Formats: sequence, structure tokens, C-alpha cells
Amino acid sequence: MKKYSRRRGTTLLEVVLVVAIIVIISGVGVVSLGSMYAPYKLNGAIDSVRSAWADARARAIEEGRPYRFAVEPSGSSFRVAPDQAEYWEGNDGPSDDPNGKGLILEQSLPSGVRFTVNGDGSSSNLPDEPGPDVVTEKPVTATNWETTIIFLPDGTAREDVRVTFRVRGARTTSIQLRGLTGNVSVHPE
Repeated sequence: MKKYSRRRGTTLLEVVLVVAIIVIISGVGVVSLGSMYAPYKLNGAIDSVRSAWADARARAIEEGRPYRFAVEPSGSSFRVAPDQAEYWEGNDGPSDDPNGKGLILEQSLPSGVRFTVNGDGSSSNLPDEPGPDVVTEKPVTATNWETTIIFLPDGTAREDVRVTFRVRGARTTSIQLRGLTGNVSVHPE
């Protein structure tokens, strides 16, 4: 005659309780990580705009022609191209440019980050997460892009500009371009 030993197992209640605890802990962790990520997205957005400004200024000096930095009116994308009508009437610019093919740079800010130029706009229109990190596919026309800065061939810009960046969960930050010197400074608000 065989004797069966009783094995101790887990009940359905114990399994459900452990799963519930794991779900609660992971939910709290996701919320915490999301709030820690916002400052990195803000800094990335600031760095990408500063880099675009540096590229536009350098190209204006090297090529001896003005470069334009323009933003999308919704405040999520930006574009750099020579300040010639041909570069702003189509996506690729002219094929027979006597100065050579100019730099065309289009980028979007990280999802959830928005910027305003010279104090226009408000923080109440910040989008909820998530969103695509790509430039919206639309034709390049004067109505789709708002000129913000014109970099001149002597290394200056036509005027001073202040761009404010906002994202949920991070402190609002501005960058300011001094037109005469090309100096860029960062100002947490």
C-alpha cells in the first residue's frame, strides 16, 4: 500500500494577492519614472534647438548667405534653411542654386515638449503624453512655418529672440539668443 504525502500548495487567493501587489508596485514605479523623464526631454529639446541655431549660424557664415530658423505655429517642430523664397516654397529647395545646395534641417521636439517664441502662448495648452517624435509631413509654405530668426553672413542675427520650453513635470526653461553676438544663454524660470 502506497502512502501519499500531502504537498502544500498555493491557493488561488494567495496567487491573486501576489499579482495584485506586483501590479500596484509596477504602477507606482511607472508614474515615478515618467516624472523623472520630463527634465531629460526638456534638456534634449533645448540642446536640439541650440544645435540648430549653431548650424544655421555656421552655414550663414560659411556660405555667405542668410539662414532662417522657423517654428511650426503649434510650437512642436522647427526648420532651418537658407533665407531664400525657393527654400520655403517646397521641401527640397532649388536644384540649381548658384550658392550650392543649402542645409535643410527639420526636427521635432520630444513628445510632450512645446515651445513659444518671445513669450507668445501659454502653459495651459501643453499636450498629454505620448506623441510622435517626428516632424508632421506637410508642404513647406509660409503659412506652415513662422520665421523666428534670420542668421546673417557676418555671424549676427537680425534681432534678439527668447524661446520658452514647457513640458509637464519639469520646470519651464527659456533660452535667449543675443542677435549681435550670437551668444545663447539658458534661463530656468
